[in-house]
Amino acid sequence: MTQTTPRDPDVEPEAARYSADPPSPEASGPAAPPPPVTARDRVFAAADALLADDEPVTVSTVRERAGCSNATATTHLRAWREARAAAEADAARLPELPRSVELLVERGVAGLWGAAVRAAREEHTAQATRKDEDLATAREDADRLARALDTARDERDDARAALSRLRDQTSDRVQSLTERLAQADDERTRAADAAHRSAGQVDELRETLQQLRSQAEELRRDLAAAVAARTDAAEQRAEARAAAEARQDALDEARSALESVRADHRRAEDERSSLVAELAAARATAERSAAEVGSLREELAAARSRAEEAVHETAVQTAARARAEGELAGVRAASTPAEGS
Repeated sequence: MTQTTPRDPDVEPEAARYSADPPSPEASGPAAPPPPVTARDRVFAAADALLADDEPVTVSTVRERAGCSNATATTHLRAWREARAAAEADAARLPELPRSVELLVERGVAGLWGAAVRAAREEHTAQATRKDEDLATAREDADRLARALDTARDERDDARAALSRLRDQTSDRVQSLTERLAQADDERTRAADAAHRSAGQVDELRETLQQLRSQAEELRRDLAAAVAARTDAAEQRAEARAAAEARQDALDEARSALESVRADHRRAEDERSSLVAELAAARATAERSAAEVGSLREELAAARSRAEEAVHETAVQTAARARAEGELAGVRAASTPAEGS
C-alpha cells in the first residue's frame, strides 16, 4: 500500500498523475482529460504524451509538441520532472517490513537491487559517453566548417585584392596607351606639317629650278648671240662658260635638295605606319585586359558561392549540436532521480 503525504497546492495536480510505473496508454482510463489551457498544463500534457509514446522527453520535443518557447518549456519541464520524481518517491514508500521477513529477503533483495543499480549506472554511463562523443564530433565538424569558412573568406579577399590590382594595372596601361596614342597623333600631325612644308619647299625648288632653266636658256641665247656676233673674245666665252657652270652647280644643288625632301617624306610615311601598328597592338592589349577582368569576376562569384555553402553547413551543424546538447541535458536530468532513489 502507498502512504499518503501532505498535499502541495502547486505539485499535487501534476504529481497525482504518476504512479510507481510510467503511465501508458493501456493503464489510462477510457475518459480523456480536459484539454490544457495554460502553458504549464500544455507542457505537462506534452511530457506525459512523449513518455507514453516511449519518446525522449527533452526541451526541444516538449516545445514542439506543446507549442511554446524554449524558456517556457525549460521551466515547466523542470517542474514536471520534480513532480514525477515526487510521485515516484511517494509510490516507493512502503511500510516497514517485519524483522523476520526482512531477514529472509534482505540478502536476495540487496543482491538484486545492487545488480539493478550497477546495470542502470553502466547503461547511463554508456549513454553519456555516446552523447559526449556525438557532441565532440559535432563540435569538430563545426570547427572544420568554421575553418572552411575562414579559408573561403581569405580566398574571397585574395580575389578582391587581385581584381583591384588588375584594375589598377589596366587603368595604368590604358592611361599609358592613351598618352602614347596622343603622342602618336602629335607626331603624325608634326609629320604632316613637315610633309606640307616639304611640299612647299619642293614647289619653291621647282620654281627656282624653272628660273634657273630660264636663266640657262637666256644664257644659251646670249651665248648663241655672242657666238653669232663674234664680237666677244675668248674672255667673254670664258665668263659665259663660268656662268653656265655656276648655273649647272645651282641646278645640281636644287636636285639634291629635292631628293632630300623626298627622303624626309618617305621617313614620315614610315613613322606613321609604325604608329598605326603600335595603336593596333595597344587596342589588342586592352581587349585582353578586359577578358582577364571578366575571368577574375567569375572566380570571385565562385568564391562567394563557396562561402555561402560553408555558412549554410555551419548553420546546419550548429543546429545539430544544439539538438545533441538538449538531448544530453534531457538524459542527464532523467537519470538523476534514478541514481538518487
